[in-house]
Amino acid sequence: MAPMKGFCVLVAALAAGVAARAAELERSTPEAEGVPSSAITAWIDACERELDAVHGFVIVRHGRTIAEGWWRPFSADRTHMLYSHSKSFTSTAVGLLADDGKLDLDERVVDLFPDKVPSAPSTNLGLLRIRDLLTMNTGMPFTDPERKDPAGDWVELFLANEVKDLPGTKYRYDSCATYMLSAIVEKKTGRRLMDFLGERLFRPIGIEKAWSTTSPQGIACGGWGMNMTTRELARFGQLYLQQGRWGDRQVVSTNWVRLATSYQTSTGRPGDGDWSQGYGFQFWRCRHNCYRADGAFGQYTVVMPDQDAVVSIHAGLGPMSRELDLVWKHLLPAMRAAPLPADPAAQRVLADRCAKLALKPVAGSGAGAAAPGRTYVLKGEQKRLFLRDVRLDVQDGGWEIVFGGPCGEQRIPVGFGAWREGAARFETDPFETLGGLVGEQPTAASGAWTAPDTFRARIYLHGTTFRLDLVFTFKADGTLALATDLFGMGGGKSRLVGTPR
Repeated sequence: MAPMKGFCVLVAALAAGVAARAAELERSTPEAEGVPSSAITAWIDACERELDAVHGFVIVRHGRTIAEGWWRPFSADRTHMLYSHSKSFTSTAVGLLADDGKLDLDERVVDLFPDKVPSAPSTNLGLLRIRDLLTMNTGMPFTDPERKDPAGDWVELFLANEVKDLPGTKYRYDSCATYMLSAIVEKKTGRRLMDFLGERLFRPIGIEKAWSTTSPQGIACGGWGMNMTTRELARFGQLYLQQGRWGDRQVVSTNWVRLATSYQTSTGRPGDGDWSQGYGFQFWRCRHNCYRADGAFGQYTVVMPDQDAVVSIHAGLGPMSRELDLVWKHLLPAMRAAPLPADPAAQRVLADRCAKLALKPVAGSGAGAAAPGRTYVLKGEQKRLFLRDVRLDVQDGGWEIVFGGPCGEQRIPVGFGAWREGAARFETDPFETLGGLVGEQPTAASGAWTAPDTFRARIYLHGTTFRLDLVFTFKADGTLALATDLFGMGGGKSRLVGTPR
């Protein structure tokens, strides 16, 4: 997704580009770093067999990239929505200020925003500290100011919530607690969060493409909204694995890395799974003495201190636990302490596998009995998209889907047996509520006739986790039945009826 007005954007200057190249992770073979290439191939096979769908990955061992790949239409050079993986970057900004002596974790939040505090603040609100925001122990119910009043002042709305429990005593995951951390960093520095991180974190470790959406006040969302490439996530994980050091520079203090990634609070979840291992300062603890930055629909950077390894993944899938299970099953036990004998044959298989990764296009015929080209006015209850009309046109060996909606007419190219790229707008908000589709979204679409009267299309919004499945059924009476299924936050299924215009 291209950055739009109102977003915080990192523009890479020449000097930053030089720094990024110097920071590029070295490359090595899996066997040279103690990992069988066949184990990584088996993991890729399992991901394709059991998950829908992984978008890209980078595996780092002993500071060197040993494997990476992206399922087309996703690619190495494109940024991808992070969701809550953003939180770990916001936490790092807090850590940088703590390292500088410009922030105390026990500072009271009400003292930082005296003009935003309710006229009669409760005792519990007065006890809320920065530390409690970091550990999700605010004492509040789910605050969600960006949904209560999307155009309002999110800091003021957060502080207006009832603090039912004593801060610091009860974990409750809340993305808007992290938004408050973003607001604190911006207030303390007098700078935008992404500009501050750009100078202190991103450029020193070679992150060039990071950008974030913002609140109506122009403050970075903090708990969501950041976008980066998979390689950039791997560098971040490697920085933490190296105890905050990059080359000859201590970017973040070892003390902060220890605090942020160690057990700070119970998540209150039963069992012994990866969501029950405790929570740090906006990092999750994992099984096997690992920890992770974690975002909805499968955005992960998993740091494995005992194995000296990092695995970063972008994805667009539902239940996320299986994604971690496959890392523990295939990758972690394959990591040996010493280099392995070279295995050119297995390395060639892995390299070929990574080079040819692609999400399957829609299968079917290139032509149907129904005649496209007619515009249909749509009626029916919709989930999220609010389409007014639709048309399917034949175009250049494929098709074009033309939508009318809140953003006017949008044209999406659709390939046959391949992914065809384009761009479209779906929502009009100038800022991002959680999981929003702000601005122009890059698309990649494939379609086919699966019956004489039925056309199916899948559209990936490939800067995000979202995908849209459409089924056009052209009826004998001249009407259209359109089934839509939007995968992503706030998505769902709709069944619409179209009448010819």
